[in-house]
Amino acid sequence: MKLPNWVIPGSAVLFLGACALLQAPAEHAFAIATDAGFSSVDLPDTRLKGFFRLKSPPGVVQTLTVYIESDGAPWRVPDEPPFDPTPHKPMVLQMAAADPGGAVAYLGRPCQYLTPSALAQCDPALWMLGRFSEDAVKATNAALSAMKRRAQASSINLVGYSGGGAMAALVAARRDDINCLVTIAAPMDTDAWTSAIGVSRLSYSLNPADHAKKLGPLRQTHFRGRKDTLVPPATSRRFLTQVPGARVVDKEDYDHQCCWKEDWKELRVQSCLTR
Repeated sequence: MKLPNWVIPGSAVLFLGACALLQAPAEHAFAIATDAGFSSVDLPDTRLKGFFRLKSPPGVVQTLTVYIESDGAPWRVPDEPPFDPTPHKPMVLQMAAADPGGAVAYLGRPCQYLTPSALAQCDPALWMLGRFSEDAVKATNAALSAMKRRAQASSINLVGYSGGGAMAALVAARRDDINCLVTIAAPMDTDAWTSAIGVSRLSYSLNPADHAKKLGPLRQTHFRGRKDTLVPPATSRRFLTQVPGARVVDKEDYDHQCCWKEDWKELRVQSCLTR
């Protein structure tokens, strides 16, 4: 899958000009993971990076909780994507580190946390119009299976923030071992979302709202911030009408970033992760 040619050269120019600077976010994330007792995990698709923490021997904890990263580095303007999708702020990783569960993992999105040479070989579509493509979802699904095997778990909890929530829903729709799905400030109907914020439709991507019916029986909690202008709460309407049993938690004073990480310990107990 390739984007129109006009997108890629701009990314390449930016990449050559600043690759050294964007090593810092990856190094910071590795330091946070190490301090929290996580270790790197080998995944079947080298375009994905993840961390893993077991407090007990494999097989003792039956459910593995996996936190899925957001779309990552912000776009400077709607038509100027980042040259490296590695997140600048390790918010999702910090939420994973704060999870008290016995088996917890963190999973980046395709092309995040790569070395400059590896990033140069990673299709930019995977963090642009194809961020939720079949390729991206398939790679994420395979990574979850690898992590589950390592934990020797029988089920998986999925937690996704922002674009990671959309990815979590798309993966959950094709698995039968998901115990709980939690999304946070997530674009659950990507067509409604791109229309609401006035950007190009994700033409190479799957839309979670088109697969929501498969998630009807699944235990799930969806957190939304009423002050979120990046992912307006109303854009999840079509998804939520198809999962009437889902719990929706609207936080009046939250926006897209505040205050999910800071309040995660309290928010977590309101979700299906502890029910």
